[in-house]
Amino acid sequence: GWVEGADVVLLQCEVPARINALVAEECRRTGAECHLDLGGEEREIEEKTLWNVDVVSCNESELKRVTTTPEGSGDDTRLRAEQLLERGARRVLVTLGAEGARLYRRKADGSTEELVAPAEELTGPLVDETAAGDAFRAAFAVARSFARKQQQILKEAGGTEETKTAAEEDPDKIGMEYGCVAGMLACTKAGAGCSLPDRDAVVPLVLQRRDRARQSLPKRPEDAALANAKAAADLPRGGALSDNVETFHFASRINSMKDRRDLLDPSRPAEAPNDIFGWIARQGRIKGLTHVDLNYPQHFGSLGPDEISQLSAALDAAGLRCGAVCLRYPSKFQAGAMTHWDPALRTKATRLTIDAGAAARALGAQELVVWSAFCGYDYSLQVDHHAQWDRLVVAFREVCDAHPDLRVSLEYKPTDENTRFFAVPSAGAALLLCQEVDRENFGLTLDLGHCLAAGENPAQSVAMAGRAKKLWGVQLNDGYQRIGAEDGLMFGSVHPAMALEVMLWLRKTKFDGHFYFDTFPRNEDPVRECEHNIRRVKALWKMAAGLETAFEKKWETHDALGVLEIMEKLERVGTNNVDYEKLLSEMDQ
Repeated sequence: GWVEGADVVLLQCEVPARINALVAEECRRTGAECHLDLGGEEREIEEKTLWNVDVVSCNESELKRVTTTPEGSGDDTRLRAEQLLERGARRVLVTLGAEGARLYRRKADGSTEELVAPAEELTGPLVDETAAGDAFRAAFAVARSFARKQQQILKEAGGTEETKTAAEEDPDKIGMEYGCVAGMLACTKAGAGCSLPDRDAVVPLVLQRRDRARQSLPKRPEDAALANAKAAADLPRGGALSDNVETFHFASRINSMKDRRDLLDPSRPAEAPNDIFGWIARQGRIKGLTHVDLNYPQHFGSLGPDEISQLSAALDAAGLRCGAVCLRYPSKFQAGAMTHWDPALRTKATRLTIDAGAAARALGAQELVVWSAFCGYDYSLQVDHHAQWDRLVVAFREVCDAHPDLRVSLEYKPTDENTRFFAVPSAGAALLLCQEVDRENFGLTLDLGHCLAAGENPAQSVAMAGRAKKLWGVQLNDGYQRIGAEDGLMFGSVHPAMALEVMLWLRKTKFDGHFYFDTFPRNEDPVRECEHNIRRVKALWKMAAGLETAFEKKWETHDALGVLEIMEKLERVGTNNVDYEKLLSEMDQ
């Protein structure tokens, strides 16, 4: 409870390393911002500590103490900061005296972004520079933390274009503005503590600084066009905006294209390679398919720019788009990915997840689906359940913060042959995790087979996640619910009434994702199998739309027999081109 209730915590190397490490870890657990100042004792910084802090702050000499960069290798400050980023730091803030400050952070594509803040001009004579760095870092930390909180409030409020613009401002840039002004003011008074400025002295000068910056910007005629492009709506997805099923977006398991190679069409040479490019080409001829969900890292090769561009070109050639990128952790994480007992491997797993998010954004996908075959346990008394849960909370916060404009979703599962008990085994547990992760862009992907394996009614799970506004994705399939088995059969083939109820609640909760078929047609033609699944979704959605009001009336008295009589009537008249209003009117007579 050291930092319970704190918004931001500042650490220095004058504090023992062991204490810094413990406080930083506690900050990650509670969600408090943590800033580590490298000033003080000259010592190495553990990677675990770097991983747990939000900002590493230093001047040039302090940066050189903890890094090694060959002379004559270009921008020495940038290269040294990148070393800390490689070791796990999320941001490196370097104060440069009269030259202002620079902040280095990772972009979504893995490259380094540099923010530059020029020094603030003195408002009086230079008296004492002793406290300039401390003033800068304190003001940066407080302003950045406040900006992040205000940003969240504004995003939740919505409102005017001005409010929306304010909600998109960069907290790091705001912090640097305040830091430069506070550092300058500290130089105009003698002493250390007594020279530190208060908020009333800093804010007016920050506003003046912004006015000067705005006046110096050239007027660009393309700004309006850029704003319009940003506001332009994407193609409609899912069923939230319309009951026109022809606008729905569908994706299907790409690895199914490995099977039934005997059915390949010789006149389509692009489908011949038994690799990701051939599989994409084969999915390109599935009627009604619009998207492809890719597995990371399996489908991405070495993830160089060429691989991304080749995947993008293959999707374009097939007339498809990337719907989501899905994690498939390699076997080195057999003992756990983001729950691994080894902090180094946990860090690598989280980094891999962040890299997958960068790949998703590079391909234009809007979702990152995280499923780990390994995050759980097999035996009673094997794990510390609280520690395992805390590790997931910390890791998912890190992933969500790395990609705030990307939907990050957990695909939960109760059990399989790799992990007998998953760390997040049910819809209820997954929603509890959403509350504790506490990030707007964190939600759930529901796999119907996983719901069935957990003993859940998938429609109830959809209703729960949809009610919480946390349903990012659905993976449709069916199965016989044998113990520990996931059949991956065609949607609605075993539980047709359950499939209808799933469509009904997806519609009622305004699901806006794409429909993904996680099925395993090893003996069937995977192209025809997917086309069948697409037809089933469209038919069941239309049925749900037509019968929703009638079902709601039956719900008032929990009238199971009345519901079954509606279904019985449908069996007699068929489901093609049904006039549902007429049908229900006849039943009421």
